[in-house]
Parts: sequence; C-alpha cells; structure tokens
Amino acid sequence: MNKFISIAASIALFNFAYADEVLEAVRVESLYDKIEKEGKVKDVVEKTEVISKKQIEKQQAVSLIEAIEKSPGIDVTTNCSMCGIKRVMLNGMKGEHTTILSDGVPFNSTVSSYYGMDAIGTGDIEDIEIARGSGASLTAPEAIGGTINIVSRRAKKNGMEFDVAAGEQGYRLTSFSAEGITEDKKTGAIVTGTYSNYDQYDQDKNGVNEAPKLENKIISIKLTHELTNSDLLDFKISHSDSKVFGGPMVDESYANALFGQTGTADPSFFGGDVNNQYDGDPMGTLESIDTLRDEYTLKWTHIGDWATIQSTLAYAEATQDSMYEGTDYNNEDKTYFADIKVSQALNDEHFLTYGIDMKTEIMKADSTQFVSTPTSNGHDDFNYNAYGIYLQDSWTINNKTELNLALRGAKITTNFKGQFAKKNEIDETMFLPRMHLRYNHDEYTVSRLSAGQGYRSPLTFFESEHGLIGPDGFGVDIDKIEKSNNISYALSYDKNRLSATASGAYTEIKNLAYIDSEGARPVLKNSDGKVAVRNADIVVGYALTPSLSISGGYEHFWYDDAYKELLSIAATEKQARFMVDYERNGWDAMAQATWSGSRNLEPYGYNDRYNDEGLTSPKSTKAPSFTTVDLKISKEISKNFTLYAGVKNLFDYTQTQKESPLFYDADGEYDVGHIWGPLRGRMTYAGIKAKF
Repeated sequence: MNKFISIAASIALFNFAYADEVLEAVRVESLYDKIEKEGKVKDVVEKTEVISKKQIEKQQAVSLIEAIEKSPGIDVTTNCSMCGIKRVMLNGMKGEHTTILSDGVPFNSTVSSYYGMDAIGTGDIEDIEIARGSGASLTAPEAIGGTINIVSRRAKKNGMEFDVAAGEQGYRLTSFSAEGITEDKKTGAIVTGTYSNYDQYDQDKNGVNEAPKLENKIISIKLTHELTNSDLLDFKISHSDSKVFGGPMVDESYANALFGQTGTADPSFFGGDVNNQYDGDPMGTLESIDTLRDEYTLKWTHIGDWATIQSTLAYAEATQDSMYEGTDYNNEDKTYFADIKVSQALNDEHFLTYGIDMKTEIMKADSTQFVSTPTSNGHDDFNYNAYGIYLQDSWTINNKTELNLALRGAKITTNFKGQFAKKNEIDETMFLPRMHLRYNHDEYTVSRLSAGQGYRSPLTFFESEHGLIGPDGFGVDIDKIEKSNNISYALSYDKNRLSATASGAYTEIKNLAYIDSEGARPVLKNSDGKVAVRNADIVVGYALTPSLSISGGYEHFWYDDAYKELLSIAATEKQARFMVDYERNGWDAMAQATWSGSRNLEPYGYNDRYNDEGLTSPKSTKAPSFTTVDLKISKEISKNFTLYAGVKNLFDYTQTQKESPLFYDADGEYDVGHIWGPLRGRMTYAGIKAKF
C-alpha cells in the first residue's frame, strides 16, 4: 500500500496534467535513451506525444501554433488570408473539437480557441502533451478530436533567461523569464514575458495581404508553496494581448486610424480581378481583431495516508474588439472551472481516480452594424453549464498488461440568448465510457488500444466562420449536442538508437455543427446523419551517433465526402516529414522538410470560384503537392550566451505564386478563403539567448 501512496504523491506533485495516470516506468537509460527522438511517446497507458521545451526552441516557435504544427496527427489550417485565423485539427476533427488544457484545466473558450491559438506564447511552457481521440482526458470530455495540454514551467532554481531575435517580414521576438526558489525549497516563483510580431505579407503586391500583421504581448506568474509536508499550493496568473491587422497594405499610422472604425465599403480591384491592384476603399478588405485574455488558476494538493486529493479553481476572461470589412463585432467571454479529484490505491492491482467538476461559460456579444430587426438574431450570446462526475480504475492485470476503465456522467445545458426559442435549447444528461489498454510485448515494444465517447455543445456562429460579415446578421439554430465514438491503436518501439510509433484511428460523429448559407442569412445548424474520419501515421527516429539523429514520418487522412462539404477550408490529406538534428561542442543544427500531398479541392466546396467579378476566370480545383524546409543553427559561445540564426520556408514556396487566396463566388460575392498552401514566404532571422 505504501508504494501506491507514493505513486499518488508523485502524480499530484509532478504530473498535474494527468493526475489519473500511473507513474511512468523507470529503467536505466543508455546514452541513446537520453536523446529526444521522434517516434518516442510518453510512458503512460494512453498514447501521448510530448513536445519538450528544447524541441520548441529548435523550431523557433514563439506561439503554440508554431510549436505543434509539424506534429503527427495535427493539421493547422489558415481559414482567412485577411485575419489569419488558425484552426487546430486533431485526428482530422474540426478546430472546435480540439480542447486546450492549461496544466490540466480545460480553459479554452469559444473566443480563445479561435483567435487565441496564435496568442498562446511558448515562454512559460515546459512541455506540450498531445493526446488524440475522444475522451482523452477525464476533465475534458468535450475533446472530440483530442487534447493539447500545456504544462507550464515551475521554479527549480534561481536564475534569469533572455531571448531577443529579429528577421524579415517585421519578425521581432523579445522574451524573458526569471525564477527563484527559497533555500528550504518550499517556495518558488517564476515570471515570464514575451513580445512577438509579424508584419503584413503581400507577395503578389496587389495592395492587400495574404497574411496579416500579428502582434502578441504575454506575461505570466506562477507561484508554488509547500504549506506542509502533505500540502502544496500552486497559483498561476497570465495576461495576453493579441492584435491582428489584415487587409489593405497601409502604413501603421493609417492602420491605427482605421482600427475600431465601422462603415460598409465594397472591395474593388482594377479590372475586377483579385490578381490586379486593389483600387477600392481600404475599409472594404480591412479585418482587425484585438483580443485581451486573463487567466487565474489555484490548485491545492493534499497527500494523505489513504489518498491524494487535488482541488482546482480557475477563472478566465477574454474580450474581443473586432471589425470585419466595416462590420463591428465585440464580445466578452467568462469561463469558470472547479474540480475535486481523489487518487486512491485500493490494493496492489487497482488504483482509483474519482471526482466531480463544473464548467460555466458566459459569452455576451454586441454589434452596431448587422442587427437589422429585433428578430434577426444578430447577437450570439450564450450561457453554457457542464456538471460532471467521473470514476476511473487503473487495473494492473499483470506485469505486461494494464487496463484503464472510466465512466463520466455529465449534465449539459446551453441557452442561446439570442434565439428566442426557449430557456435551454440544449438540456441533456449522459454517461460516457472510455477504455485504455496497454500491453508490453517486451521491454521495448508496447501496444496501446483506446476507445471512448466524446461530446460537445456547439456554442456560436463564430466556431464555423471566420467573421460576421453582412448587414442581415446570422442565425443560430442548434438543438442537439455533438457526440462522437473513437477507437485508436498504437504500436511503439523504443530501444537505444531507434524509436518508432505507428498508429491508426477511426472517429465517428453525429449532429455535427455547420454553417448553412442557402438562405438570406447564414445559420449555424446541426447536420443530419453521421460523418467519419480515418487516419493513420508512422513516425520513426534514429540516432546515427549520440550527436546526430534523423527522423521521418508519414500520415494519411481519409474524410467522408459529407464531412468535406461541412469543412470551411480544405484539410490536409497526405503529409510526410524528414528532419536531421546535430548537437555537439555547443553547436546545435536542425533541418526539417515537410511535404504535403496534392488534393482535389472540389469536395471541399472550392468549385464555382473565380478570380474576377465577371466570373470568366475560374479558380483551379486541384491543389498541387509542395514541400517547405526550415533550418536553424545555434552556437553556445559561453556558458551564458548562445547565438542562433535560421530560416523558415527556405525555398520561398507560397500558394500565391500559383493563385491568390481571394476569390469571387458564383454570385459575384468577394471572399478570402480559397486557401490550400502556405501564405507567408521565406523569413530569415537571427537572435541571441542569455542565461544567468
């Protein structure tokens, strides 16, 4: 019994993100085991891929998006060339089906998961844990596609770090961290801050950008204090300010004057063709979004004689002040979360995790431009409440086999305040199972089989559309919760030089939310029937020497045609990666190539699109295959300073070289989402990192 109490204590103190998992197996590491090789997964029951702080630095990733976009099973799509909105698809599921966890807390909201993904900095991140599949976390069952858990840094020593870089396209990075810990090791604090910037990018020089200006300011403070030998407190507060400015290529003073203005204006290009110079009112293409977000988390962990108890309270508030081509849209989103979790060893075979949680999200929106009548449903306000109770048994069947069985009960209500239908359009109680089986074939080979159900309440029109454009507003006609079934299998091998993981998954979802644009106003609705996505991938890493390693991977997605029609952007179907990494004598060099396969764009709704307003120059419905290459090299010039330089998109490949992301539809309406490839060209950069 004492052994299992020790396990519970270790979980609570060092693995907040997944406190319901068993302690990782420990074995003596060889020189090659210490190398971070691709294809290596976290040593827990469910398949969990880990991106370390070191890997984040190698990629020169300043945001969560940049840190994860080259990972297996992840497709980061750009849905709008003017505002640059990114969506993160896990296992082929839509962006709103990916749940972002912050130290295990399901903080992501409608606002933060849309424009906030680019605003999550990497300065305070220790690791990023990616678990794909429905029901991947007890406290985040809304994750139909899976979860991305951000494990924040905690103070371990006394010291400071600075990182300053600059490059093309207005790239600027300034980050710092300062951490301290008391002599008795009971109290620690870490403060991190980041400023980053990319300017607008207009490769075809037609006067409107293919990628917007993106400026982020982030600061966070994390405090830890050991109250007693059995009690630990964690408190974290963070603030972010994200500004997006896209559309007309105007100077900054003029851009500041436009920001916050309203007033409709039709876009216009010379000769009516998007490939020609823009000659219309700048307001006709301007999209600006300013998002402020504050997060507060308090955790108390008590290690008792019979169990470990963890209590969590969290609050987040986000505000968005935005304009879409003269149409203003503002909202305020507040999220409250509470959880009490108990981890308890029954005997040598069974380890229980059980608890209750609550999540409330309240969003209020406003606009002066698109509300035409009291019944136009111009506001997408909502109140969302989720109450859950869960139980998981981690059963060690023998020294080769471990089985996790979990059941979650949930009560979900959603009130769309602008629908004028009834108090709660969604009011549902459900019970959802999940199962994770791990089988150790031998010391180096592991099979993992997972199956589970997930759910999610569609919340706003914003989840399936990049903005709110049009004088007649929009509608929300949702009365069903999205539900999914998922099964996945992974086979992993890790021995000395070689690590490899092959996996496959099948996800089926019903009541999928989508935008119906057939009527006078677009309306968010539940789809009829079911849609499915299948995906398979393999990742291999091999250490040629302790200093030199290579890795590669391939993934393939199969989407139902009915599902393709409901996506707002063409998803990746085939992708391959190859990387070389060298570390020796203070040198660190990395080269990574990513290949994306060709696609037929017609099933995604890319047909009947034109370059010109006269509808005489049709867009292509065939996306070619392409390859992008990133390089970075750094040199430690002393124990305190490291110099580095690199290039992203070395061969300057962009979609715009072949066709603009702008288009006119069959009705002659202008839009900005004909996207299938990179929209930013080559960017070189250089910087210096200091540690004291």
